[in-house]
Amino acid sequence: MTAPRSTPLGSTRAQFEAAVRPILPRVYRYCISLTGDRDRADDLFQNAVLKAFLNASSYEGRSDLAGWLCGIARNEYLETRRTEARRHGLFDRFVDACTEALGLAPSDAKAPDRLLMQGEESELLLACLQQVPEDFRTVVVLCDIEELGYDEVAGMLGIPKGTVKSRHARGRARLREVYERVATGSLAPAREEST
Repeated sequence: MTAPRSTPLGSTRAQFEAAVRPILPRVYRYCISLTGDRDRADDLFQNAVLKAFLNASSYEGRSDLAGWLCGIARNEYLETRRTEARRHGLFDRFVDACTEALGLAPSDAKAPDRLLMQGEESELLLACLQQVPEDFRTVVVLCDIEELGYDEVAGMLGIPKGTVKSRHARGRARLREVYERVATGSLAPAREEST
């Protein structure tokens, strides 16, 4: 068994903490400047310090320790922003796919009232989608939200292409029925439909 590699940050947690403790306030201030929000800065700071600890062996002491740790914080921040952007794009695709499946007019993503209604709208559409039987729901999600073709979905699910087309049409119809029941205030449970 080989001994842990010694780095400028040491090979133990105590050594790491002693090395980074003096620069932590500076790193935390940097996290606040990136996020503009203390709660998000707290999360970013914790993630950056943890990542630095887990990758302490990669720090060779050639650069400023604060710069190295701030670089980790910056990379974590950018990754979080990319993830949020992907999630936001998925939300827009979800809303657009559901409104198209329901035969409603497509929404304008830049309209101020759309921005205010996003939370309510997504909750309503998600609740409606959850009431669609799973076999149909899966196909609707893969075809309309993930934008996969019938052949791809058939391959993924191991079912014939014709079955995918049928489930897609029936899933959209069921989604429309559920949405109309909710919109008219008739919230009676839908009858289950077998595949």
